[in-house]
Amino acid sequence: MTVRTNRTGNAVLRIATGALACWPGGRRAPEPGNVLVVRLGNVGDLIVALPAFHAVRKLYPKARLTLLTSPTARDAPGAQEVLANDATFDDIIVYYADESGRPGFLKGLRNRIAESGIDLAIVLPNHLTGFRNLAKHLMLLWTAGVRRFAGFRLVTPADYEIRQVDRLTRLVGELGSAEVEPLPWLTPSEADVARADRLLSACGAGPVIGMHCGAKRPANRWSPDGFAEVGSRLVAERGAWVVLTGSAGEKALTAEVAARIGRNCVDLSGQTSIGGLTAVARRCRVFVSNDTGAMHVAYAVGTPTVAIFGSRFYPNIWYPYGERQIVLRGDAECALCDDDVCALYEYPACLAQVTPDMVVQAVYALLSDSATNTSRCV
Repeated sequence: MTVRTNRTGNAVLRIATGALACWPGGRRAPEPGNVLVVRLGNVGDLIVALPAFHAVRKLYPKARLTLLTSPTARDAPGAQEVLANDATFDDIIVYYADESGRPGFLKGLRNRIAESGIDLAIVLPNHLTGFRNLAKHLMLLWTAGVRRFAGFRLVTPADYEIRQVDRLTRLVGELGSAEVEPLPWLTPSEADVARADRLLSACGAGPVIGMHCGAKRPANRWSPDGFAEVGSRLVAERGAWVVLTGSAGEKALTAEVAARIGRNCVDLSGQTSIGGLTAVARRCRVFVSNDTGAMHVAYAVGTPTVAIFGSRFYPNIWYPYGERQIVLRGDAECALCDDDVCALYEYPACLAQVTPDMVVQAVYALLSDSATNTSRCV
């Protein structure tokens, strides 16, 4: 979507939300008693929205809060997994891409929202949200009797200069005071902590370094050779224990990396839920990850993170938050392609510019407390 279209779309949305707020009927309350927050996406999309969620709760401490969300695919983790140990919302409504276009489903969803008595709807769009999507949600909410709206805004050029965390919190700030709270934002349950302790019981006295070698998008996956070399060096030079995390579908990848690292390596691929990953990441001194959901989990629990980025998307927006994070971002002539799979190279040229030595030195900097919120483009 072009910048001009975004600006035009935002102008239309401002007019539409203002007009529908004045429409006869519906629910109006001086102090919202039932608030609906709309945020779609997977693990990373939900984690960057956590400060905004918590800000809504602080603004309306007595209200009943409901989250409307979709992880798109049915087998993809989303809000129910991320928020399993978070008491912000009183209810979570989940839908999937394969039902979002069905008239019967939309009618049922509208009726559920109407029955919930929602008197304020806050939409927190991401950078992929288009005008049609926001317009659909606006009409759905209006027909359900909602008359107060916030956050219906497409991205603008200024949004590409700040992190998602800040942009979403600013949208909530239109309703009142809203700030990004200090880390950690995620806390594992006691059961997840106990399971993590069992899974990591083999780790000895050296620093525990987490590594996540996979990513949903192939264009975000740094080389397995690189992860293996980094892990081997950390074991040989610092006596580290390397903990590999990943989904069940990434077992072959982590098994390959684990075999090459050899001693002092624990492969947990397929053995942790999102809650379990939260507990494992919190046990790590440093977490090394591709640009993917696990990276967001790591910094959200307060663990110093080395994040490996290509240049497929704008810098900064998805970078890890906090004071002790290092981003290593390769660059290439084809930057900002926004491709899930690199169209020019078998292995993305931007990722190839991030070397194992750069990653090792970044880990050492975080281990020695000498790194603070650093981004390095190569």
